[in-house]
Amino acid sequence: MISDEPSAVWTEEIRIHSYDVDYKRQATLEAICRLFLEAAWNHAEQLGIGFHHLSTQQRFWVLSRLAIQIETYPRWGDQVTLVTWPRGSVSIFAMRDFELKDTSGRRLVSGASAWLVLSASSKRPQRLDKITNSIPGLPRRMALGTDPAKLPELQGGSLQGSATATYSFIDVNAHVNSARYVGWLLDAYSLDFHRLHSPRHLEINYLDETLAGELISLFTVQTEPGDFSHSIRKADGHEVCRARILWEASGSA
Repeated sequence: MISDEPSAVWTEEIRIHSYDVDYKRQATLEAICRLFLEAAWNHAEQLGIGFHHLSTQQRFWVLSRLAIQIETYPRWGDQVTLVTWPRGSVSIFAMRDFELKDTSGRRLVSGASAWLVLSASSKRPQRLDKITNSIPGLPRRMALGTDPAKLPELQGGSLQGSATATYSFIDVNAHVNSARYVGWLLDAYSLDFHRLHSPRHLEINYLDETLAGELISLFTVQTEPGDFSHSIRKADGHEVCRARILWEASGSA
């Protein structure tokens, strides 16, 4: 949305590019997360509570919880509209929802998120009342009908792989970007599994940051067909991320 006036709703027109899709030519969950994060970033800047404003106060936004429901995957070349809006605060969390729609207005993807403002020095959550009370919001407009939940601790789990946080994973806050974790989760599944399944629902909790050079490992438990829970942990066992992905059989592609 090209406007200098703060608005409760932010809209972006987006084309799905080749780098947003997988070999099935449909947008990946990681790409959808990136689109939402960018729109949230842009809206926060327009509202006067974005990265540049908070950095002058030695504070910054971090994504804490995210839930995404896929109804239809956007495909390579599609023109889509991303709509996002804040819903005020719940406890220490600032809530923000989003929808991705096609050119006819049909909803393709919906999501809900919970954000924290952290002190740059202590990394502790900050009070939100002076921030969220001064901006427009739509507390009753819920894309998913619920807030993103706190996920339970993973019990057991098999090691699915490890990775080191290198240069390309690090964002402007000097830690691993939120969308990159989603990419790690998707990489835990074989290409054959992706060929026969598509993720329909993602829930993810970000518990701590991962810095450049740190080694992380991903553990997985399958609770029932198509229902997988994950935990991403540092080398010392400290957990930085929990997630749950529900998959749907999609046939070969």
